[in-house]
Amino acid sequence: MVRHSRFTTAIVLFTFVLTTGAVVAGQLSSRPADDWIARLERPDRIAGLKIDYIISKLALKPGQVVADLGAGAGVISLPMAKAVAPSGKVYAVDIDQKFMDHIAMRAKEQHIANVKPILGKFTDPALPAADVDVALFHDVLHHIQDRAAYLKATAKYVKPGGRIAIIELSPTTGSHKDEPELQVTKEQAKTWLAAAGFKPVAEFDGLPEDRWFVVYGR
Repeated sequence: MVRHSRFTTAIVLFTFVLTTGAVVAGQLSSRPADDWIARLERPDRIAGLKIDYIISKLALKPGQVVADLGAGAGVISLPMAKAVAPSGKVYAVDIDQKFMDHIAMRAKEQHIANVKPILGKFTDPALPAADVDVALFHDVLHHIQDRAAYLKATAKYVKPGGRIAIIELSPTTGSHKDEPELQVTKEQAKTWLAAAGFKPVAEFDGLPEDRWFVVYGR
């Protein structure tokens, strides 16, 4: 999920080779998961994500349940788990078991007991319960082929008062500006989420200019 943002995780996660074509297939096969993990955990990359800012704008509270869709190496999942501790939890969702194992290892190292790695499906996050307060898509949605269907599948796990947050690369200034098939606009997300029963409730502009950040609620 990052180049300067989070593209590397998104390359491995939610990159559906059978449905997104040759461009994505080439990205997926360019290096093994262990290499992506090393890149995802680079201190300079993590600093650029502005994780504290994201957590503050999501207004996470102890006791809440969060789903990190496309969790990758867990660099956002683990700080969010601290924010909702001790009684809350984070579902760290990915489709690659190596990421799940890595997140479990990092959680143990950091003595974080409230992260639950979830091996998701290509078309559904496959969460264990419909108890999510906040579902976060961080630089991931553009790598999902049927985005509307996946958002609708995610919505069924979100509580009636819960929210879905999307952080995406700008179609005009982001790293995929020359790849239309890997772009998601605010208007597209608004339309897809409206079909799932959600509407925009907040928008934030404190991230780098190459990405947008909108929160949706029912």
